[in-house]
Amino acid sequence: MLRIEGLVKNFCRLQVLRGIDAHIAPGEVVVLIGPSGSGKSTFLRCMNLLEKPTHGRIWFEGEELTSGGAIQPDGTRLRLSHRQRELNINRHRSEMGMVFQHFNLFPHLTVLENIVLAPMRVRGLSLAEATAGAMDLLRRVGLVDKAEVYPSQISGGQKQRIAIVRALAMKPRVMLFDEPTSALDPEMVGEVLGVMKALAAERMTMVVVTHEMRFAYDVADRVLFLDGGVVVEEGTPSAIFDHPKHERTREFLSKVGKNNPGNTK
Repeated sequence: MLRIEGLVKNFCRLQVLRGIDAHIAPGEVVVLIGPSGSGKSTFLRCMNLLEKPTHGRIWFEGEELTSGGAIQPDGTRLRLSHRQRELNINRHRSEMGMVFQHFNLFPHLTVLENIVLAPMRVRGLSLAEATAGAMDLLRRVGLVDKAEVYPSQISGGQKQRIAIVRALAMKPRVMLFDEPTSALDPEMVGEVLGVMKALAAERMTMVVVTHEMRFAYDVADRVLFLDGGVVVEEGTPSAIFDHPKHERTREFLSKVGKNNPGNTK
């Protein structure tokens, strides 16, 4: 579903990503772990071009997002205007649900209005259609009673569940999670991870940046350990957590206190 080759991202003279190759298969849950500043969030944001790569290529469902246009039968590339490129990127972004660290709900809109806005404006759904879909999703996460309240009236954990519902309302092909629990109180983390685990069980394609090692061990199909802007090691959760091959991976896991989450309570 997603393929990344030679991804480099510079911010002025600072090189954050140093040449990453990766792929995400349909129905796969891939978790990105690593120390702060390792490039995890930048890598995630490059996947839907919220951050534009300095170098490298990204494909989504077979179509290159980083090209200036489609390859024609004669081998030439169709030149696109800036507006055409932006429209093309926005079309792909509508297939990628994004959940941020800090919710990003519109404070002046009710929970229901936050959810139905994009399906109506981008997908062209009627108010009735968008509302019906939103209420179904709210039932799934146990928040149907919060439909008419404002974000300021609900807890952080509830806000993040609403943010997930808002992304799901677009019926995306893949969900991208950028440290969705890091801004939450510990007692609220479980309710958000519970929603994410349910999505994983339904085989939603997911890429997750997280410091929740237990979640990574229990839910991921593959774990990528990033450090210094590169993928140092990748593999199954058991391979990464139980039998890490790289010294840097072992050092990181020992510092986070969960070198072997498969054997911890």
